Amino acid sequence: MSELFTTPTAIFFYFLVVGSTLVYFILVFDKKNREKLSKVLVQAKDTQPMMMKKSAEHKMRALKAAVNDRRYDHSAVEQQLDALVADYDRGLISLPDYCNRLNRLIAMTA
Repeated sequence: MSELFTTPTAIFFYFLVVGSTLVYFILVFDKKNREKLSKVLVQAKDTQPMMMKKSAEHKMRALKAAVNDRRYDHSAVEQQLDALVADYDRGLISLPDYCNRLNRLIAMTA
């Protein structure tokens, strides 16, 4: 009986069974994670990218601080900012365009 477990063929079959079981569990785990990910992607399909939205909020705070700095005249930037915010609130501008235009306004205040 001890010879049965020490022969090279028995060792090969042992690793074959253990390896196949391990691959099976990996595939089951991968399938579950893919299903979870697809559900999350379906739910998040219509939402705007969170990081880009946070970035736009940060840029707005920086622009408002620059506009409120009375050492310099930023009336043109303030008018453009008001128009830009109004257009974005009405849905006329996409979020990436909004961020790009905010970048341009920040460059004008620097």
